[in-house]
Amino acid sequence: MPHALHHTLTPEGTEILIEPISHVRSCSVGFWVRRGSRHEGPAEEGLAHFLEHTVFKGTEAYPTPDEVAAATDRLGGHLDAFTGKEVACFYGKVLADQLPELIHLLGELVTSPRFEAEELARERSVILEEIAQSEDQADDWVSELFYGGFWEGTPLAHPILGRRDQVSGYGPAEARAFFDHTYRAPNLVVVAAGAIEPDSFQDLLKPILERLPKGTDHAPPKPARTQPFLLNVPRKDLQQANLVMGFPAPDHRSPDRAAAHLLSYVLGGGMASRLFMELRERRGLCYQVGSYLSPYADTGALQISASCAPAQLRELVQRTMVECARIRQTGVAADELERAKLQARTSLVFSQESSSSRMFNLAHQAIHQGELRSLDQQMAEIEGVTPEDLLSVAQDLLDPAQVGLSALGTRRGCDIRPQDLVA
Repeated sequence: MPHALHHTLTPEGTEILIEPISHVRSCSVGFWVRRGSRHEGPAEEGLAHFLEHTVFKGTEAYPTPDEVAAATDRLGGHLDAFTGKEVACFYGKVLADQLPELIHLLGELVTSPRFEAEELARERSVILEEIAQSEDQADDWVSELFYGGFWEGTPLAHPILGRRDQVSGYGPAEARAFFDHTYRAPNLVVVAAGAIEPDSFQDLLKPILERLPKGTDHAPPKPARTQPFLLNVPRKDLQQANLVMGFPAPDHRSPDRAAAHLLSYVLGGGMASRLFMELRERRGLCYQVGSYLSPYADTGALQISASCAPAQLRELVQRTMVECARIRQTGVAADELERAKLQARTSLVFSQESSSSRMFNLAHQAIHQGELRSLDQQMAEIEGVTPEDLLSVAQDLLDPAQVGLSALGTRRGCDIRPQDLVA
């Protein structure tokens, strides 16, 4: 790895990654928790996201939201957080001389929240507004419908924001219980990149790590299995129909992951992609269409999203299935594969060009892929994909018998039929 990556695993199981970068004056730090919405129990939906919000409402060193906000502004940089299906992350980027203050604030958030009832009640209302906003955004909602159908019966189907009826009942007791069995030493990964001196950084971390509970107190998630489905949902306030369709895809650590990413680029990753050219440029069926890979620890989805006039939705789906069948039958041309490789390499290089993108890249490798590879090694994985590899992966993935589809229509609804999903 360039820049002498420092990689430490504490006796308690906390992983620490530090990449000093000599030519920058900023530093980026992420406190990553290896738990997201798929680790919630049936009575806990939305709690991972609920905690992401409510730890900012007061800690032992910063007892009120105003004090947390003031400490954040004093950093002079950027501080944020997010919750995913498999992780939660609290991260910031500051000038190097503000690193001690950033570490202290991040450490407070992940070890010492107060969970005061009055503050949680206010933030609960904010989260309910966030859920309402998500429901109002058709592309968000049709994606949630897809997850709910494709992984039905598993925690991957949980909306990250949670369900309104459950979130409405969360208070200090629920937040504290989920926090206590989730925010523990083996679940934490600390990643830093930029103008950082590793020994000093470790010294700043030490009192924070000492406050973390030892050992794990959370059962591993059950394996998630995909299933084909077809869901048409009416929505009277929409002018366009929205859809997400998807096929089972490799997980984060699969040997087919690079080929699957390149297949996604070929299918819908750019202006020269198969779907963009056929559906928008040649047929004028839609304004936007694209494909993307969503990998997880033990499963994944190759998803296609689009929106169009309701009267054109069935044709759009039919022609999408035809394009998938063509790739499955004949593979891709050499120039298509080279364009996809260039897109993938460019995206990878761009992910190395700031302290924050380096931090995110390192965390992704450590948490999701279980190994740390140099830029050259990652490039070689992309370059090693052959047309034969892509054809094999396409034949395995783009199986019409395994497709799932959620469509969010207008007042009259959608009318996608099973025969539309057979090329």
